[in-house]
Amino acid sequence: MNKVLIPVDGSKNSEMAVKHAVKTYSQDPNVSFHLCNVQPTLYRHIGKFLSKQTINKWHAERAAQASASASAYLEKQGLKFSFTYVCGDTGTAIRDEAARLECTRIVVGTAKKNSLSRLFENSTTAKLLEISDIPVEVVTGNSLPVLERWGIPAIGAGAATALIAVVVD
Repeated sequence: MNKVLIPVDGSKNSEMAVKHAVKTYSQDPNVSFHLCNVQPTLYRHIGKFLSKQTINKWHAERAAQASASASAYLEKQGLKFSFTYVCGDTGTAIRDEAARLECTRIVVGTAKKNSLSRLFENSTTAKLLEISDIPVEVVTGNSLPVLERWGIPAIGAGAATALIAVVVD
């Protein structure tokens, strides 16, 4: 059986990944799609004031909201799929879930970014490509807004340049 894991977060890029996976793999009668949402781990200082049931319910509600449009799309297409959510570091959690489900590939959506942005940013896609033994297919979405594309990395590059200048002196 060909199992395809698609991480979803409710963004347009993850929706594009779902549509791409359906377009590419739905012709195979043995394919099954698995949607996965990764929820952040709560800090233990916050967690000690909440019950485990409350935290699990909160994670489940947020995961359901994030996967709603992808689930609706797959249902509309008449395809079989399953859904889970996991907690933890996004890249590691996606890889671990794909391994647990014995998926044959991971289809992930990401925004188009320039190399400077990727240098200063902790990208889930880059981490997933680095740590996964399962083939990862990257579907690029829309470009980032101008401020995010140039403003944030420029600030980081300026800070890095200032730091180098201080170290050199």
